[in-house]
Amino acid sequence: MLAFGSLSVRISGEPGVPSPEHNLKNPLIKIRDLDRTLFLAIFRLKWEPLTAVMRAFTIAGSAGALWGFIAGAAFLATGLELPNLLVPWISVAAAWTVAEGTKYLFNRARPYISDTEIAPLIKTPSSSSFPSGHSATAAAGALSLSAIYPALAPALLLAGLLVALSRIYLGVHYPFDVFAGMVTGAATATVVLAVGVALA
Repeated sequence: MLAFGSLSVRISGEPGVPSPEHNLKNPLIKIRDLDRTLFLAIFRLKWEPLTAVMRAFTIAGSAGALWGFIAGAAFLATGLELPNLLVPWISVAAAWTVAEGTKYLFNRARPYISDTEIAPLIKTPSSSSFPSGHSATAAAGALSLSAIYPALAPALLLAGLLVALSRIYLGVHYPFDVFAGMVTGAATATVVLAVGVALA
């Protein structure tokens, strides 16, 4: 400690004085702990009929397959307008690419790796946890399709939410992974939709 008249200043590194790194880590640790608490709260809510639904949605949402199928079916049913097919497909593909690329930057361990007592209810992915690719493609697909087919928006958004929540419920992602994925997908879809409008 340095004393300047009546003013005393503690120096980082003295016993009992948090370092700047410690001050930075404290909020991050709290966020991590909150993430894990939310994960456990959702993961422990098990009901067999709901488990079957969550498995179905997570399988359908793999690599954005659900959204590609819906876009293709709607394209065939509503007049073969090419932008109505390309905008969702590009949104989903771009969101998946961004999410998968971001995983390499963070390399976060999956919940069942961090806690060996977690037993996932579906085949475990080999990629890292942050952000969720399923959630990214779900947000991109649901939002871009909702913009093109507003009448279907409630069903599309519900389906997107179920795909995202299934990743926590089944034990393969933390809530913040899912949130980050949804933000990624929403941002990607917004950009693609804006470009599509500009080029129309």
